[in-house]
Amino acid sequence: MKRTKLPLQMILAAFHLRIKSLHSFLIPSQSPLLIRSQTFSNYDRIKFASYEQPFTSTSSDSLPISIPTSSSSSSLQSLMPTNTDGHRRRRIGIIGGGASGMFAATAAADAVRHLHLLPKQPKQGEQSLMQDCDVIVFEGTSKTMSKVRISGGGRCNVMHDKTKPLQKILASYPRGNKELRGLYTKRFTPDDAYEWFTSRGVQLKTESDGRMFPITDNSQTIIDAISHAAIQAGVEVRMKEKVESVECESINHDNNETRFLVNTSSKLPNSSGMVKRQEQFDALILATGSFPIGKEIAHSLGHTIVKPVPSLFTLDAKDFVKDGGIFHGLAGVSVPMARLTLVVIDEMTSSPAGKLSDPKPAEEESNNKSNATKTRRKRKKKAPSIVQEGPLLITHHGVSGPAALRLSAFAAREFHSAGYQCDVKIHFCPKWEEDQRISKDGGSEGALMDALWSMSRLIPKRRVATGCPLFMKGRDASGEDEPFGDTPKSAPVIPKRLWSALVQHSAIPLTTTWGDASKAMIRSLANNLSAFPLRVTSKGIFKEEFVTAGGVHLKEMKMSNMESKVIPGLFVCGEVLDVDGVTGGFNFMGCWSTGFVAGEGAAEYCFKE
Repeated sequence: MKRTKLPLQMILAAFHLRIKSLHSFLIPSQSPLLIRSQTFSNYDRIKFASYEQPFTSTSSDSLPISIPTSSSSSSLQSLMPTNTDGHRRRRIGIIGGGASGMFAATAAADAVRHLHLLPKQPKQGEQSLMQDCDVIVFEGTSKTMSKVRISGGGRCNVMHDKTKPLQKILASYPRGNKELRGLYTKRFTPDDAYEWFTSRGVQLKTESDGRMFPITDNSQTIIDAISHAAIQAGVEVRMKEKVESVECESINHDNNETRFLVNTSSKLPNSSGMVKRQEQFDALILATGSFPIGKEIAHSLGHTIVKPVPSLFTLDAKDFVKDGGIFHGLAGVSVPMARLTLVVIDEMTSSPAGKLSDPKPAEEESNNKSNATKTRRKRKKKAPSIVQEGPLLITHHGVSGPAALRLSAFAAREFHSAGYQCDVKIHFCPKWEEDQRISKDGGSEGALMDALWSMSRLIPKRRVATGCPLFMKGRDASGEDEPFGDTPKSAPVIPKRLWSALVQHSAIPLTTTWGDASKAMIRSLANNLSAFPLRVTSKGIFKEEFVTAGGVHLKEMKMSNMESKVIPGLFVCGEVLDVDGVTGGFNFMGCWSTGFVAGEGAAEYCFKE
């Protein structure tokens, strides 16, 4: 049979038609490249080279397309870009563009470029190490580092005083203080954090309570420093691209290697439609902060999640601040040093945190309750209590200040179990009482009562409600003696308005003098000063920081490099971990340290021999 030669024009037309049909099937109505350029803002576009790495383009006008083979595995493999020399590029993905995520991404990219991973300089004609690796941050919102922006009232409490003893710094972490010791002494110390920022032109100042801020008093200074470092390191940030799920599969059982398939979605511009993609990564860092997606991903990959509950909140006491309540009209009054005590009852420990899993069967739950009841009957020990000290502030809703916030952090689970309705005892002058006992070589337990009763003979004609007769040297927020100029001065232990309210609450008429006050009246006043019963009705909101207690169980993490013990190549940092600190810069210190170590760990994992 004689073959007919087709004209060249007919061959080219047929080829063009096939390519056109493939294009309509594989590519959305708008190019991903166009979508990227529209969803990125000028300020937040850290790096934008080629969004779809497998696509290649011969000219600026041609539409990049990738034609997969019939095999689905080949289609996934096409999401792993290759270099011009044919070698596969490594990829590090970071889920979350917050403080810890951006810090981790920068540390990973810097490690890829500068650390000992490939010590020899590339020869002429060879690609640099950074050309062999992509570091990509997925941020579901339109801005990175949102919490940094509002921290410290917009000033950014970047860290705590690095000169304080490490033991005192670690004591400010209700959860994770033991595990952080190694990071803070060997891997990324408070001194390292200070050096990181100052070496990049950020000058820091330390305030009297130990909090550290940029001298500009502007959080944008910190954001700019981290963003600029990310740009220099070659980090790529994808804004408004939400990670919906992550799949993990083993690719080398002998070397215990895995790869991660990240499923994302992004909204089409000027449309309600969504673009869904799946990309492949060699290492993955979870850094979603308090957003639940990070913990959900970790749980889906086999991690134990300690149930997240709120931490760092104010204490509302509506019955005390309403008209006729003892704190009504006292908003803004503060006590320089108070002690708050929460007595832990059985109901507060009945809901322990654990792995996110299905509830226990009813029969098993009933048996557990029965056994717990028998145990309580056998053990009639004194109920434990959680105690915190610091300045206390009366608000329109209840109490706040470092003392209340510290208690909310250290007793986060107890408050949650009680439904944020419980009793807290307030000692308004613990340091004064402590000083009295020290000055009297131990003294008696009734030092406060003795001092108040002595006023009946020292100032018998003075009205009790006039003002607090107890004085002490000025103290700073830490309880250390604070000099007042050249001459020592004294200040009343209790502010005048609060003292008057406590006197009335003790059933002492405003006209009663010290000489006329009965011993029962004075004892009632002493009790209200040292163990005032505050009924907490709900939790408030601490606007400067929103922190959660809970996250990935630390026993399942290698704290030396923040890698998962469950899934090789998975790294976790920041609030996704069961680590949290009190207010004062401690949470950001945890973000910087765990983020930096996770970033370096991910880079080392990708290029391990």
